[in-house]
Amino acid sequence: MLAHKETSPVRLLHIVGESRFGGVAGIILGLGRVAQADGWQVDVLTTDPVVQQAVRQAGLGLVDLDVIRREIRPVWDLGGLVRLSRFLRRQPYQVVHTHTSKGGFVGRLAARLAGVPVIVHTAHGFAFHEASPAHVRKVYSALEHLASRWCDRIVSVSEFHRAWAIELGICHPRQIVAIPNGIADVVRKREAGLADLRRELGARHGDLVILSMSRLASDKGQEYLIEAAAMLPQTGRRFQVVIAGEGPERERLERLAHDRGVTQRVRFLGFRQDVGDLLAASDMVVLPSLREGLSIALLEAMAAGKPIIATSIGSQREVAAHADLARLVPPADARALSEAIVRLAGDEALMARLGLTARAVYESCYTDTRMLHAYRQLYLDLLSAKFPVEVSAAVQGNSWRRAEPPQQARQSHSDLVPTSREPKRGAL
Repeated sequence: MLAHKETSPVRLLHIVGESRFGGVAGIILGLGRVAQADGWQVDVLTTDPVVQQAVRQAGLGLVDLDVIRREIRPVWDLGGLVRLSRFLRRQPYQVVHTHTSKGGFVGRLAARLAGVPVIVHTAHGFAFHEASPAHVRKVYSALEHLASRWCDRIVSVSEFHRAWAIELGICHPRQIVAIPNGIADVVRKREAGLADLRRELGARHGDLVILSMSRLASDKGQEYLIEAAAMLPQTGRRFQVVIAGEGPERERLERLAHDRGVTQRVRFLGFRQDVGDLLAASDMVVLPSLREGLSIALLEAMAAGKPIIATSIGSQREVAAHADLARLVPPADARALSEAIVRLAGDEALMARLGLTARAVYESCYTDTRMLHAYRQLYLDLLSAKFPVEVSAAVQGNSWRRAEPPQQARQSHSDLVPTSREPKRGAL
């Protein structure tokens, strides 16, 4: 016979580490809100100050534990793994959900060592891309295959990446499910008119404003957009390129813009939270990424009904296959990017049609409601497979009744670190 613990909320921990605020953080906040609506307690392990602020504002629990950093440092990473595993042993989480490549590797192993019942990893993209050298793909695929042994389910954010993971031998087809990214509808925040915002972006009357949104990192391909800007015609309608985002490559990209003589037509905006306003003020969105899981910026442009030029990487080909909603160009090809901008800018009817089609595909395939429902069902399915009676009680009564054989019973909740909405700093 099974012995029941005291009733308590289902507890879910998202592990991110020091990953900067971006599309992944937005998805986690959405997942947190849905789980909270079911009465679950949701915590997020992150050390990035911007993400921490967003977590607090969303009313989620914050775990401020420095155990996962982006760079690979084996000795430090081993220490982080040990500290995270100890923390998880002291906290009665029923579900641990890891994100990013580094967070997924360290987080999955720590959760498995700590005996967490359900472990999920979302592969928001791999640490390599389609043009990476074969030896790079083999090494990272082997690491992902190893980490796949430490979790119950892997989620890819596109069907393309699911198929690619299976092809690379990262996991068995039954272990991976595709839940394409989705976003809430974009909204405007500013009261001021769009003409004022366009002037702030450096655009003159009649200019065509090209918006690009991404973290300024080498895999986002922004250097090719800057090179393309230098190739755009100097006569006729003027082009103004605005790049929203922050990252380690900003200084190098600004130097490139200076060296190419385009500082007047390429403006760096830094980190922005008024994406809806920027989209409304732009005429076209250009996304030159070399690697993406499923670009949140692409979905935002679709939701805003903007004409889009993007690179023909796998997940973006998948989105574009729904309908004629974008113009795709080869990655790392500034000339093709420049020519596509000129052609699209010269056909206003095509721009309008692409924008309308993009909006329609967003509404039918890429809303956050669809994505969040799929994740919620995944959590419940995995919990039900291990604790069917307890999950039924949790869903019906918004609480968790953990059942275990008496001889394997763990500490009671009162023996563990108290549940609190204040940051947990891992006093181990």
